Amino acid sequence: MKVARKVLFKTNEICVGDQITVRLSGFGKFTATAQRVTDKGILFLFDDVIARHPMNETNTNEGGFDKSDMCRWLRETVLPSFPEKLRTKIREITLPTYGEIFGHDDFYENFEPDNDEQFELMKRRGNRVCDFKDDWCWWWLRNATKRSVSSAHFADVNGRGDAYCNVASNSSGVRPEFWLVK
Repeated sequence: MKVARKVLFKTNEICVGDQITVRLSGFGKFTATAQRVTDKGILFLFDDVIARHPMNETNTNEGGFDKSDMCRWLRETVLPSFPEKLRTKIREITLPTYGEIFGHDDFYENFEPDNDEQFELMKRRGNRVCDFKDDWCWWWLRNATKRSVSSAHFADVNGRGDAYCNVASNSSGVRPEFWLVK
């Protein structure tokens, strides 16, 4: 991923493309890149997959991401693994939406809608391709498929950086995004 610079942790100096290093207890050491900067905070996306985990234990997307096992796992397992100094500044931890990664192309019509604009850095396919333990990895997005498509799938990104969808009980990659307050 091409980035502007690695930065020390001073939120008022971070720009889109800047990276921070995050050590997640029990997961390892990762980089995360600033994707969006606003007056209120900075949205970071991990550069690689931090773990594999199912969206749900069973093949259902009922309740969408907010009611998923993944959402609970991010809040109860991943968030507490952040260093305390950083964790106290995190407003939200979640997965990216289809819109943030791909925009609203024709394939987007298969998923529950979001109102998110594509991250500038995700317009380059190479930034959508990521690894888990040195191997290309598929990774989850937040959008459930529409009922007319499937009641068991969520959007994901395949190993080539293309949009796809996968069965909720598959253990695909987890590449969280998190908002830091300024």
